[in-house]
Amino acid sequence: MPLSEKIGAAIGASGYEIGEEASLKFAEYLELLVKYNERVNLTAITDEDEIISKHFVDSLAGARYVPEGARLIDIGTGAGFPGVPIKILRRDIELVLLESSAKKCAFLRELVSGLGLGAEIVCARAETYGRGAARATFDAAVSRAVAELKVIAELGVPLLKTGGRLIAYKARLNAEELEAGDIRARETGAERAGLIVTSRDPERTLAIYKKLRETDAKYPRRYPKIIK
Repeated sequence: MPLSEKIGAAIGASGYEIGEEASLKFAEYLELLVKYNERVNLTAITDEDEIISKHFVDSLAGARYVPEGARLIDIGTGAGFPGVPIKILRRDIELVLLESSAKKCAFLRELVSGLGLGAEIVCARAETYGRGAARATFDAAVSRAVAELKVIAELGVPLLKTGGRLIAYKARLNAEELEAGDIRARETGAERAGLIVTSRDPERTLAIYKKLRETDAKYPRRYPKIIK
């Protein structure tokens, strides 16, 4: 079976039907990821089937919770997850990929250009970006495998407009981390709107927050203070 068809079938089995054009883009993505990973450490997952299931399918778990036509930011995107798969599926969104590693940003530029996605790449630290002109300009934010929930909340909520959504992808989310994330979200102006288990083997959860009010100017703080 051609790679694009294999990817299309796997994504289809997860509940998203994609056409030939999107399947081909995912295949190009996988091939570039594996090739580039030989020079730059982008992912520890290099098996074709695992990239499809653990990166592509997992990234798309949150796509249905991104509002139509949203301006979306992917915080700490790394090799483009989950933002790029969501953008391939959802051409209606405007995507910004935020990443602090210059080497990963170089990969993202090549990827976005090659796939013709039109996404913006910002090579900066999230706590700095969240205090600049981009503050409170996004309808939605996603973050996957970046940090504890409380950290994601402090980095993500200030970037959202009032009414915007933060969608945090978490593995093995326990009650202690969830409570700390809820507290930090409230401090930054948001409340938890949903907790969705997307997989039980392995355990994967989406913690979704809605911004209800403007974030206090002191957030986000410097990273050492955020994680302390």
